[in-house]
Amino acid sequence: MFSLDRLNARTLLRLEADLSHHTLDEFVERIRQHYGLANSVYVCPSFPGRSLIDPYVTATYSPEWISHYRTQRYVSIDPVVNIGARSALPLDWARLPRRTKKAKRLFGEAKEAGVGHQGLTIPVRGPANGLWALFIATSNESDSEWAARRYELMRDITLVAYYAHQRAYELHAKEEPVDLNGVTQREIEALECAAEGKSVEDMAILMRISAVTVRAHLDSARHKLQALNRVHAVTKALRAGLIH
Repeated sequence: MFSLDRLNARTLLRLEADLSHHTLDEFVERIRQHYGLANSVYVCPSFPGRSLIDPYVTATYSPEWISHYRTQRYVSIDPVVNIGARSALPLDWARLPRRTKKAKRLFGEAKEAGVGHQGLTIPVRGPANGLWALFIATSNESDSEWAARRYELMRDITLVAYYAHQRAYELHAKEEPVDLNGVTQREIEALECAAEGKSVEDMAILMRISAVTVRAHLDSARHKLQALNRVHAVTKALRAGLIH
């Protein structure tokens, strides 16, 4: 059993051992349980063949609510999706507009269906142009309980969101073969330091280069490994045997 208190590259590597839709569903459910959430949801309308009307979804919502949401075409009025699609920052549902009768009905029915009293939406973008997704975490906590842990939860769920997107992307997108020979020794050194949890400043001292150059090495390695972010780059380097 692993802990999600600190999501690190080696934890993600273990979770990648059996990449499938089933294990992605299990991951989303495990996130829900670990953080004591009402629901956790990953939704991506931008994979090939998908749309806002028929997105790729893995969710802990009840099948009845998902079916009702689609039948009522709530996506056309849902600020969770419509504002999330345009935002680059996490969204607290308490700050979302719900002035129209349809929006009020949507949130009222969602609450009755067990969606959750509180909600947080994390927009995720990349790695290809036009590719975006949303990760949603909901809770039945009171306003005061939610306010007490909202920012810490936002920090953790942001990392979770990118990892869920990484896994879903690998299920749906065909990556070009990675040329491991193209990753330089200095880039490997930077990845090894990142795997050990060292800061950019610590890496700069150890590698005797500037912090700017360290970041350049990490970004170059991420690009060559076709990774979504630095954590993903470290994970792929571990899996490929570039680092240990």
